[in-house]
Amino acid sequence: MAGLRALHRQTRFNQMLNVAAELFASQGYEATRIEEIAESAQVAPGTVYNYFTSKPNILMALAVRHVRAAYPERRDLVRDPPDDLIEAVYAFEKLLTAQALRTLNRECWRVIFSAPYREPDGPQHHLSRRFQGIIKRHYIRLLGHFQKRGSIRKDVDIHLLADLITAIGTYQFGRLVSSDTMTLDELQVAVEQHVGLIFTGIIAKPLKKKKAATA
Repeated sequence: MAGLRALHRQTRFNQMLNVAAELFASQGYEATRIEEIAESAQVAPGTVYNYFTSKPNILMALAVRHVRAAYPERRDLVRDPPDDLIEAVYAFEKLLTAQALRTLNRECWRVIFSAPYREPDGPQHHLSRRFQGIIKRHYIRLLGHFQKRGSIRKDVDIHLLADLITAIGTYQFGRLVSSDTMTLDELQVAVEQHVGLIFTGIIAKPLKKKKAATA
């Protein structure tokens, strides 16, 4: 009996999430009211509040579901990346963006990105940090693979490098969702320019002195 109740609860939870995702996509996050979600899901508004307590929590639940659904595709790329290190990083960043926009629109991601500023150290802020931690762990595995192959120097701290690349990707994705005009191609170019700078370096190599000609 308890198993049936849990199954019913999960089914209703997913039903409300699916409806919310459709409404957020079709008419926008801010324009969607809890009452509309309840009506479309054929439940009482109080039921929605019992499950989620607020509209931001519905959005965060959708983000959690996105991360879980996105994991297998990310894992497969990390396990079998392109042969070239830089191309592998570009491919992973492209995948992250495609997955994110496949699930939620730019307005929804703007709300998620604003959580640390609206409620510092709040539940949504901690959840956002967990999302960043997951991406960083993917990068640690990906970069570690190339370090073992000799493509990255052994003295390079992979954790710091993963931090840096994750920060670049997050910043550029934030630029994308904060704009209604920035294209995915422009995002990719920006990521490639910043990541390329990391791997090519910025310190000029000293010119080698020519040997004096011998008589």
